[in-house]
Amino acid sequence: MVKVLDARDADPRGFVSRLRRPGGFLSEPVRKIAREIVSDVREGGDEALLSHTERLDGVRPDPIRVPKEQIEAARASLPPEVEESFLVAIENVRFFHKRELDRPFETSRGGATVGQRVRPIARAGIYVPGGHGAYPSTVVMAAVPAQVAGVPEIAVCAPPGRDGNVSRHVLAVAGLLGLDEIYGVGGAQAVGAMAFGTESIPPVLKIVGPGNDYVTAAKLEVFGHVGVDAPLGPSEVVVIAEAGAFPERVACDLMAQAEHLSGASAILLTPSEELLGSVEPLLTGEPAELITLVHVRDIRQAVELTNLYAPEHAHVISEDHEAILQDLDAVGMVAIGDFTPVALGDYGAGPSHSLPTNGAASWASALGTHDFVARTNYIHYSPEALADLGPHVERLARLEGFTNHAESVGARLRKKG
Repeated sequence: MVKVLDARDADPRGFVSRLRRPGGFLSEPVRKIAREIVSDVREGGDEALLSHTERLDGVRPDPIRVPKEQIEAARASLPPEVEESFLVAIENVRFFHKRELDRPFETSRGGATVGQRVRPIARAGIYVPGGHGAYPSTVVMAAVPAQVAGVPEIAVCAPPGRDGNVSRHVLAVAGLLGLDEIYGVGGAQAVGAMAFGTESIPPVLKIVGPGNDYVTAAKLEVFGHVGVDAPLGPSEVVVIAEAGAFPERVACDLMAQAEHLSGASAILLTPSEELLGSVEPLLTGEPAELITLVHVRDIRQAVELTNLYAPEHAHVISEDHEAILQDLDAVGMVAIGDFTPVALGDYGAGPSHSLPTNGAASWASALGTHDFVARTNYIHYSPEALADLGPHVERLARLEGFTNHAESVGARLRKKG
């Protein structure tokens, strides 16, 4: 049943706390299960990985790594029109992410040179979810930014289906991208395997990609030993719409994200009582239970609530959409205008669809090339530049009680000849 709320006279923060957001990966029961699975895989390697896969997915992959011939066969089986669509998506994603690359720089003044090197990480792990559906689009959205960043080794983990095989469409897209290190395991056990390594899966340096609560909780458990991205999943959308929006299209936008089920959340914020009344009867079936319709005073309040909620996606349908965009400070991705459904971003507009959820958009960014590089800063001082800055550093080091720091500078300042 669709939930309908009135926010017009509500306290903003209090109201946002009423909006649906399960956040199950933060609960102690989920964290405990994920912790135990990760620990089992860390200690037991392949055998623990396979045991958990058999228990949770009902199959025991053999071999764990998908044979290259199977990947090639999946690619060859793609109908030409489907391959064309994937290639268009890949090109759009590559085009976008080439332009967000971090660039090295160096600058000098007064004999002091400072700069930054940017280098790709050596090995990345991509998690591709299963469950409610297969997600070849996630392979595109995570692997292409990694490739643009220059990552030389990319491992992919995807859960097996009931037949014991990874989705042929996931394999086909991997083939289109030239990826051949694919493992037929999923869940928290796959995260543990990528983080700590097993006999079959060499460890990676960073794990990215969306997943269910147990996958996200497992990523939190391994963080620090390896890098991870922001919490990615379950799906969220906030639609901000004025009276002129088409009810049928708004309903489709809400149902599209609620279609993910498994904790998804879809919210409409509108000052139009007529739009609310027109949209509500169009929302049916199981996805409708995940949808909330909210009556707001005006678009300004809608923006305020959206920034407090910090959703994965926002869709703005308003004549003043450009101004609204500038005010949305805590959203993973904003779709602007009636002709820009969020689904375009899900499948191939360009920016990665791996986006922060559960409020993380207030501090985290969409997955991108920055997730696959490391930056090294450097400094190079001439004797003259040292003479200029050195006394200040020496003074500040002594202020903090670090005499050896101060002496490392002072010894050079006092050097004769």
